[in-house]
Amino acid sequence: MQTDAIEKLIDNKIAAAKKEFGAGVELVILEVLGLQKLLIPGEKKESREIPLTRWNDYHPDPSVPALRMLVFRKDENGFDMAMTRRGKRILIIEDKYFEWKKLREEGKL
Repeated sequence: MQTDAIEKLIDNKIAAAKKEFGAGVELVILEVLGLQKLLIPGEKKESREIPLTRWNDYHPDPSVPALRMLVFRKDENGFDMAMTRRGKRILIIEDKYFEWKKLREEGKL
C-alpha cells in the first residue's frame, strides 16, 4: 500500500471511531499511534549539526553562554566529542551532545 492510501485509511478509521465513541477518542488513537512508532525501530535519522548560537531554537538548555564555556573547556570535559567546526562556526552534533551528557552524568567523562 502507498503512504497516501494508508493515511486515508487511518483517517477513515479515526472518523468512524469518533462517530461511534465521541471526539475524545481521536486524541487517544493518535497518542497510541505515536507511542507505537517509538517501539518500532525505523530508519536511523542523520544527526543534526546545530550552530551553537541557534541551540536554544531546538533545546531549552544549556544556554548559549554555557555552551560557549563547554567549548572553551573542551579539552578538560571531553566536549570535543559533541562538536565540530566549519571555519569559525561551531556546530553542536545533536545526538553526540546527548551521548556526552549521559556519559558525564554517569561519571565516565
